[in-house]
Amino acid sequence: MKKGLALLLSTAVVLSMSLTACGGGTDAKKIYDDASKKTAELTEMDMSTVIAMQMKQGEDSIDISMDMDMKMANIDQEDMKYSATGTTSAMGQDMDMSMYYIDGYYYMDTAGQKIKYAMDVNALMEQVKQSTDTGALASEYMKEISAKKDGDNQIITYTADAAKMDEYVKEVMGGMGSGMGLDSVTYNIKSISGETVVNKDGYCASTKMNMDMEMEMEGETISVTMDIDLVYNNIGQPVEIEAPADMDSYTEVDAAAMGLTQ
Repeated sequence: MKKGLALLLSTAVVLSMSLTACGGGTDAKKIYDDASKKTAELTEMDMSTVIAMQMKQGEDSIDISMDMDMKMANIDQEDMKYSATGTTSAMGQDMDMSMYYIDGYYYMDTAGQKIKYAMDVNALMEQVKQSTDTGALASEYMKEISAKKDGDNQIITYTADAAKMDEYVKEVMGGMGSGMGLDSVTYNIKSISGETVVNKDGYCASTKMNMDMEMEMEGETISVTMDIDLVYNNIGQPVEIEAPADMDSYTEVDAAAMGLTQ
């Protein structure tokens, strides 16, 4: 199981960002579609994500938790800024990480290693596409969609079509390329259900999702369950992003040689 841990953590990040994008009965679908479009038009975002994941292989199991705060300003523009900080906990160990992007460089601090590498803003947008393109999980992948009022909010609940999601996940993870090793993994989605809150201003305010799936790599099958909780903070307000105080201490590397880019 340890061999697949790094890949599974990568999978958790990619899938959680794509599947928990504001994502929806006809009335429920319209509420979802309208909120998706409006949220996607934001040029600044501040999001917090918490992931609780359990991996099982035979009698062995590992519990993993991950929290991440992500901020973006001037989205999809040449002067875009991006930052993300978080902690992953697994097997009794915590690993802190932080990422930052400005002026064509991506800075990454994890496991005591600080590196930076050149990255085109378009490449950055592809990397964070799942968290900004709120149409990523389109309503065509959902079934049993419903909406109910909760004060000024609308709560959308759904169950995804597992068969359709199999194809969607293959597309998302296959697009990550061989650099991350994710193209060697096969996926079997067993169930996905979730809830999205649309606030009184018509924006996606939060999303919760539960996913049950199997992953196969090198002949080994691992069962994975994930609970994902994403919250949009201070929607529509300016987002302040602070650069690392010790930017000069980052070592420049060749991202392609290290397999950090496709």
